[in-house]
Amino acid sequence: MNDKARLEAAAEPRAGDVVGPYTVEFMLGEGGMGRVYQAAAADGSKVALKLVKADLATDTIFRRRFDREARTAARVQHPNVVPVLSTGEHDGIPYMAQEFIAGGSLQDKIEREGKLSLEDTVSILAGVAPGLDALHECGLIHRDVKPGNILLREDGFPYITDFGLAKDREGTVLTKAGQALGSMDYMAPEQIRGEEVTGQADVYALGCVTIECLVGAPPFADRKGMRILWAHLQEDAPDPSSSREDVSADLGWAILRALEKEPDKRPPTATAYATMIQRAAGVNPTTTGGLS
Repeated sequence: MNDKARLEAAAEPRAGDVVGPYTVEFMLGEGGMGRVYQAAAADGSKVALKLVKADLATDTIFRRRFDREARTAARVQHPNVVPVLSTGEHDGIPYMAQEFIAGGSLQDKIEREGKLSLEDTVSILAGVAPGLDALHECGLIHRDVKPGNILLREDGFPYITDFGLAKDREGTVLTKAGQALGSMDYMAPEQIRGEEVTGQADVYALGCVTIECLVGAPPFADRKGMRILWAHLQEDAPDPSSSREDVSADLGWAILRALEKEPDKRPPTATAYATMIQRAAGVNPTTTGGLS
């Protein structure tokens, strides 16, 4: 078996294969950087095992990005951030094991339910926001906040995960000058332009996620391709109060504050944004989240 074939086999383990101290059970999903598997530890506990794709395993930039994701997650200690359990390398493929969150992602929930209740939306936001602020306090920007990167425990308790695009404000930039990274439906204008981003870019994305929870789609989902990016740059996001009777005009206004085109016009932190939403919705502010 040549090196390429060996790497491809290591990056796509089958059920029963052993990766480090974990036994692979089945694949949970696939992203731009790698695949995620449910696996079992020696004591029988379940983990989410993430492996880099074979074609990226030999790419120095992507290897560094993956390594940084693991270091980032280990640095951020917060109840709403998925903990990293271990990291290692399997036949040339880096892996990272995280605590397994059994409830699936927010994306799964939206796909099942179409639109979330106002109560569920506010509660999820209340948990994700302080998790993001914990990331920012460590000097890191997530840059890919979206429903697929928000996990829900079976009781609804929310976690932020997947720091593959996270940028360390004090570390090395792992993208080319002017290059934008992220998911188009949730990208802040300054991120699209390839400018320096701050935590306000994550606040913008969190606003997009909030709208998606309430209306079933991100703010510019009716656009295609590059028109989505143009809308983020030039157009006002639709007011969710226009399509839901339980979203008041004041709440709609508060939700849209995160989608201001200029970063300094958005709420200063994710928690400040969540608190604004809770108050406008008539809910007592909380900081951990979880569905009722």
